Formats: sequence, C-alpha cells, structure tokens
Amino acid sequence: MPKGVTGRGFRSRLPLVATALTLVTTLTSCGLLGSEDESEPAKSSNGKLETSEIKVSIMKTTDLAPFHLAMKEGFFKDEGLNIEFVDAPSGGESVGKLVSGEVDISYSSYTPFFLAESRKAAQDKGGIKLIADASSAGPNSCMVVATPDSSVKNIKDMAGKRVAVTATGTISDLLTMSTLKTNGVDHKSIKWVETPFPATSAALKGKRVDAAFVTEPFLTISMKEAGAQPIFDAATGPTADMPTAGWASSGEFVKANPNTVAAFQRAMQKGTDLALSDRSKVEPMLVEFSGVDQDTAKMATLLTFQSKLDATRIQRVPDLMLEFDVIQTPIDAESMVVASAPAS
Repeated sequence: MPKGVTGRGFRSRLPLVATALTLVTTLTSCGLLGSEDESEPAKSSNGKLETSEIKVSIMKTTDLAPFHLAMKEGFFKDEGLNIEFVDAPSGGESVGKLVSGEVDISYSSYTPFFLAESRKAAQDKGGIKLIADASSAGPNSCMVVATPDSSVKNIKDMAGKRVAVTATGTISDLLTMSTLKTNGVDHKSIKWVETPFPATSAALKGKRVDAAFVTEPFLTISMKEAGAQPIFDAATGPTADMPTAGWASSGEFVKANPNTVAAFQRAMQKGTDLALSDRSKVEPMLVEFSGVDQDTAKMATLLTFQSKLDATRIQRVPDLMLEFDVIQTPIDAESMVVASAPAS
C-alpha cells in the first residue's frame, strides 16, 4: 500500500459533501440552444414537457448509483418522465448510440463525448451537449495497482512497463500519464495493454501486465482475486477531483425539448443528493446494477457523485486530452454545456 494510504483511509466512506460545490457555472454558463441569454436555461412557452418518453444509454458502473436511486425513488416519475434505459459495454459505444439517434441521452466517461465533438460526429444533430455531471475522481478512487511479485513497487518503477487500461485515449491512461509526468516518469515509454476492467485481475495474475489502472468495483476485486496492491493514486495533484463521467444529449434534442431536459436534470439532482447523504442506499444499487457482491459494495472507495456541471472544472478534461494528443485542436467545454434547471 502506498505511503499515506492507510487501510482506513483507503476504505474511506463516500464523503457526505454537498453535490453542487458551487458547480452552477457549467450548467448555467451556456443556455439551452435558442436562448438569448446563455447564462439562463431556455424555457418553453408553457413549461409542459415536450415529451415524457426518454431513452437513455447507461453502463454497469458504480457512479450510476444516483441514476438507479432516482429510478427506484420515483424521482423521474415525479417529473413526469418515463425512462427506458439500455446498457452499453463502453463509453464509446454509449456515445455511439447517441450519435446514431438510438437514444436521447447517454451516460459516458467524458473523453468519448469530447472525442466525438472534436470529430464533429454529431454535427448534423447540433453537436454534443452536456446536460448533467455524474462523477469526479475522489481520493483513492482511481488507482494504479500491481501484484506483490511485480517489478513495479512504486511510481518510479513504471517507466517502460506494461500497464492495463480500458483503452488508450480514455480517462484511464490520461490520469495515469499525467501523474507519471508530474512525478518525472517517462509516460511515453509505457506499453499500454487495452484490457476491459472485468479482465484486469486475470491479466495481473497471468503476468500479462506489470500494473493496471482500476476504479471500483474492480479495485476491490483485483485486490481480492489477484492480491493486487495500490501503487499510486492517479487522481492527485493536477488531476485531483478530475471530472470522470457525465450525461449528454444532442443539440437537436435539447433545443426541441428544453423542459424535458430540465426535468431529467432535476431528477438526477435529487438522486445525487440522496446518494451523497446516505451511503446505505447506494450499496444495494451497486449489488443490483453494478454486478458486485455485498462485501465489495461495502468496501468500495467510490468516485465522488456530482450532478450540476461547472464549465471551468469540466474544461480540464479536453485540456488534458489536448496535452496528451488525444485531440489535436482545443475544445471549449462551455459551448457544450446546458444550463441547469432550477430546483422544483
């Protein structure tokens, strides 16, 4: 276990902090398409939902607990929304469902959203618009781990090593590269091995990689199954509290359905507030929807749940992508962000 990461600290409970963190700027910094004042959310003439039926793409990740809580507690129903959700195996495929028009809203880590925007993948639909935050990297939630018999004992041992990440150009390798760079380790020498999170333990045990980037529940699972030990936290220094995932729609859908989007935002805010205030309600969601057992759900060091977006904070993601050549031209996150809905 790395210096400064105690057993108690590493297993710390999800902080009971306010979701907003004054994160109004991003969702309030760019109004819904068609609004004259970009600091205010757009409104329809009568406040009624344009549609009550919404199809969303989700993934089996721990930071979707607020969404599932919102479903269980009837927060979407209270807003007049009927949500149909479909599973996607990756962020890229979730964003692909949005771009193709298969879904109205998709959840993903932020990098596929910005990558799609940089490639103008949804240009014919008004571009990608971020409508809600989902999570950020809390302490000890994004870790690089290795087995005791690995040659990697500390961050200085990482140069030239084989490192498992979900895919290159994602938050997995970006957080790792940034942390290596900050610590004077040659990140360009890393041999990235694309490995789905569920296959990480086997890759570590089979010595196909020297280390691996993991988040929960796969952090706890890799420790259980492969005897992996934390080497370093990939979300410290420049990457501390890095935004990790969120919700997006198309500009076309947002412009046509401002009240429906606002209703979705309010329901997600209620689900997030509940998740932050009572972890005992989160853990059953992890067991039911993230495929983990009860022990793992209790021990997991979760990402920090968020809901309202802040443009300045979210800008860190495309800036990091630009720094490490995932995208070649700057992206203005503020132009992608939809204003948050007032609380009901």
